[in-house]
Amino acid sequence: MEDGALIAVLARQAGNVAHGIRLASGVPRDARLRAGMRVRIDPERLSFDDASIEVTLSTARLWAPELRPGMCDQHGNSSDAALTVRKLLNRDAARSGSEFLAHVLRFKRTPTPLTVRVSAILRRLGPAVRGGDCNGALNAVSQLIGLGPGLTPAGDDFIVGWLAGLTLLAKARPQCEFLHAICTGVEGLRFATTSVSSQHLDDASALLFSERLSDLCVAIAVGASTRRLASRVSAQLAVGATSGADAAAGLMFALLNCGLIDR
Repeated sequence: MEDGALIAVLARQAGNVAHGIRLASGVPRDARLRAGMRVRIDPERLSFDDASIEVTLSTARLWAPELRPGMCDQHGNSSDAALTVRKLLNRDAARSGSEFLAHVLRFKRTPTPLTVRVSAILRRLGPAVRGGDCNGALNAVSQLIGLGPGLTPAGDDFIVGWLAGLTLLAKARPQCEFLHAICTGVEGLRFATTSVSSQHLDDASALLFSERLSDLCVAIAVGASTRRLASRVSAQLAVGATSGADAAAGLMFALLNCGLIDR
């Protein structure tokens, strides 16, 4: 947009995201939409380039994620649901292609330079989280920003999922203060990555998570059935090439290091 902000135009089958507009119907084959097109937005329409393509907004419905801080009951059904999600992720870890998920779940695979780097960083991040060491955690997180290929590098996707997990568990005052400090720190680091990923990190720092990630977190919080959890896990893993799996790894890392499930 003119002020440099990004808007994601989403296909009908995609999950919602903050600063996204999901189309109610398919895009015409001759529309020639491309990444990087400039847009104008007003209350009635979204116009691309010279307004040769427009999306009507007058009947649009607003969306907001359901995830709220402290939704998780660490002594209730949430723990059982988290264990089920770990089992479901273990089942799909090999084919997900996520080196973050493989490390978090301790899934054996041939080491790569990225795997070695991820392992070293997360070995520092875990103790910092468990000890409430905000500076130590942010030092580790700063080395994840922009790590990996793609419009949203794997390290950034992991951070988004990790922030969602911290949000889910932020019930007591020390947890809320830790979450706030981490979000503030991540917001200051987000310029070290791609513009698309920077927007996602900015949204996550404001606790505005994608629909699929939010839905998975809420399902864990309420102790949903195995069938519902499986559906939420599948939807999350379907995001991008490895983005969904990388975010799921961050979520699971938070749950493991904040005591919801045994490490």
